[in-house]
Amino acid sequence: MYPPKTVIEIARKAAGVSQAQLAVWAGTQQSSVSEYESRRKSPTLEVVERLLEAADAELAIKPIIDFDVRRDPEVGQYLVPERLWSVPMPGCFSKVQVLGVLFKSRRPRVWDLSLEVERIDYYGWVIGRGIAELMLDSVDGILLMQVWERLHLPGVIREAWQPVIDAATVSQDIQPRDPAGFSAWLAQEIGVEWRPVRRRKPRQ
Repeated sequence: MYPPKTVIEIARKAAGVSQAQLAVWAGTQQSSVSEYESRRKSPTLEVVERLLEAADAELAIKPIIDFDVRRDPEVGQYLVPERLWSVPMPGCFSKVQVLGVLFKSRRPRVWDLSLEVERIDYYGWVIGRGIAELMLDSVDGILLMQVWERLHLPGVIREAWQPVIDAATVSQDIQPRDPAGFSAWLAQEIGVEWRPVRRRKPRQ
């Protein structure tokens, strides 16, 4: 497995700037940025945050997606995730390119994920191939659910993924959220009591 890109490199490329430009904005050396991105040197959390801020990005916590490796006599090895995930914009609508040798071709294959018909074709291909890194970086859960029924997938893979799709679309039996903690903050600011609403039990 190839080493994943560092958050510094991801943020820098998303900002469309060079290592030298990022270094200037963050008040450091280009050589340091290069060492951090190549993992030859480990930055402190403070340095990472400073570099990301210079690239108009921030660290975020997101759950790790585990895949179950399964095998089938006809389709071979395939992967099934424990849950769906999201791919931030504009990445979920970007153009993606895959090495041509995977299609026994000299030319690379390119899909435009902003076009639904190409997104359907790509999602079916990458899920069928079972390449975790590609899926995590390009397959968005919400967009996948929208086209799920139209994907061309072997029956065994569709059947294995169906519970994951179903779990993402059913109503969750949890307390209502306070997005960003805004209502709790506002209640404190204006001096009123904040009482999260208790979820009502369904009538029998």
